[in-house]
Amino acid sequence: MRFVVELSRLAHSIEVCAPVHPEGSEQGFSIESPCVRYRSLPPSRTIEQFVRRFPGDGTRIVGQLYQGIRGADLVWINGPHPLLPLGALIARLLRKPYLLWLRGDILETTRSKYAGQGGRNGLALRTAFYLDRLILFAAKGAVVFYTGGGLERYAAKARYGRLANTSLVRDSQLAAGSKSCVHSPIRLLWAGQLRPVKGLPYLLGAVRALRDQGVSASLTLVGDGEQREALEAAIERLGLRETVSLEGYLPPGPDLDAFFEQADLFVLPSLSEGVPKVLFEAMARALPVVASRVGGVPDVVTDGANGLLVPPADAEALVGAIRRLAEDSTLRARLSRGALEFARGHTTSAEVERIHEGVTAAFPGLLR
Repeated sequence: MRFVVELSRLAHSIEVCAPVHPEGSEQGFSIESPCVRYRSLPPSRTIEQFVRRFPGDGTRIVGQLYQGIRGADLVWINGPHPLLPLGALIARLLRKPYLLWLRGDILETTRSKYAGQGGRNGLALRTAFYLDRLILFAAKGAVVFYTGGGLERYAAKARYGRLANTSLVRDSQLAAGSKSCVHSPIRLLWAGQLRPVKGLPYLLGAVRALRDQGVSASLTLVGDGEQREALEAAIERLGLRETVSLEGYLPPGPDLDAFFEQADLFVLPSLSEGVPKVLFEAMARALPVVASRVGGVPDVVTDGANGLLVPPADAEALVGAIRRLAEDSTLRARLSRGALEFARGHTTSAEVERIHEGVTAAFPGLLR
């Protein structure tokens, strides 16, 4: 959503049709731009909550989507989400050009989130399967931007497809140079939502194993979410209270920037991902990255060039990668330089230019 303002350089006006939460109920934000306005949908925190509420909220949602799409020159539809097929259908009925912005694999995410949950797992997988089929249908003959590997199947159905990202890194945020040394203990950083799909128990296990092997490391977790209490219990159980800090949610700004500046390595042990924007933020600070080989992560992290990739759900592999970077200064310096070089090519301005080129190729004359 923060990337929306960056798109204002391409448009006369942008109308955001999305859930809006009552003030104070979410750790959210508002977009303050004279060219951006809202068309409010009923609030929902998760897809499950959205599906449960749709019978009561459906009429309002359909009406708002119809009114918004009717007045648009181009419709930008985010996914995967249950509203994507509905928005695409309305756009087709109104003969409005639309593009799909796909930023995650619904099948992979669902398998990771509901694994081992019995009947709930089966229901979630069936729902994800049908949503995937509907997105494939919506992509047929349309324009598709996708943000990571594994989503090429949608682009294959489109008349135009392109890889792109919503980087929030500005040129002014790029580090002046690579990191040449590390702290003692080495400082590991993670940032995001505290959710099971992020694989944080494996990271905590890795930190414990590193300590047992005589490697001095500290870990900072920046973010909040449903798994906070479970992680706090795990930190206590593993005896990591003095080693791991839970900093809670921090909005973009100086306080969050300080953690990136002070870190030595960024670690992303996710079980499923699209293309995490936090990787761009870490690389902009020249931080070498250790990340799981899932979703669109390999489109950002090239093993041995700007980071190290490890299998998901593998604490031992995390230990090995972190140890390599802690002990090998030559490797660490090379990955730091590679991370910064990648970030330079994927700033906000660079990504907006890619989107401009794609929309211009797909809809000649639209962006006059």
